[in-house]
Amino acid sequence: MPFKKFEVTIFTFIIWVLTLSLLIYNGISLFFVKTDSIRSILIFNTLESLLMLALIAIPVVFTKVTRFKIPEIMEVLYIIFCAGSIIFGEILDYYGKFGWWDSLLHTMSGIMFGILGYIILNTFNRYDGHNTRFSPIIISAWTVCFTVTMGVIWELIEFSCDEFLGTNMQQYLVGRGTLDQGEASVGHEALRDTMKDLGLDLIGSLIPAIIGYFELRRQKKGFAYMYLEKETNPSVETINNKEVLDNIDVEVMQSDNSQNNLDKK
Repeated sequence: MPFKKFEVTIFTFIIWVLTLSLLIYNGISLFFVKTDSIRSILIFNTLESLLMLALIAIPVVFTKVTRFKIPEIMEVLYIIFCAGSIIFGEILDYYGKFGWWDSLLHTMSGIMFGILGYIILNTFNRYDGHNTRFSPIIISAWTVCFTVTMGVIWELIEFSCDEFLGTNMQQYLVGRGTLDQGEASVGHEALRDTMKDLGLDLIGSLIPAIIGYFELRRQKKGFAYMYLEKETNPSVETINNKEVLDNIDVEVMQSDNSQNNLDKK
């Protein structure tokens, strides 16, 4: 069945409205501030709002380009994570106000990428024409490895931003916020944030891995069976249906002719 054009969840729409409101507020405020420090923060918040709008559009663009529909639960988790990181973490400075906020998001990212690992494997297995069967333990192990790999890539991105843009994403400076500046940590303390993040990614990945393992073992439908559903082409469906009907008509005619020949005999 074809998907509705630009189909989005109500939750995604609410986050979109919130982000757009923050963008307008920060953009207008730029014209009324006089201090450079506040202006820098407003510029940063404006850019973060634009980034959030772009991230919200990714599922829609992905579906439009690839004709694959992302499962709704995956889209909601993705939007929650992006909102938690950018809107609450960066713009509202939850990273600076709450020391546990970054840990919460890393654990959530582990859960999100763990579910995504199942979706990716199931999608390839469904559409590559082989329908390969893997044991539940292999599939669950794959999701953990996939999640930890995504965590490593993210840490490399954080390091690159800190190195070339002067941010504090890896929290190697005393302040917890992304733009906070202070004395740099040294020795073992400088590695603490990165190791903590990777550890939380691993812990988060184990949650869907364990749940998914038992879903597969017991053949109980859940996220372990999710895949990217491919949109069908209505014109192709019509052609295929017409071919099926034509074949049925031919078979019926052949059957009638055979019956008539028998009657004549």
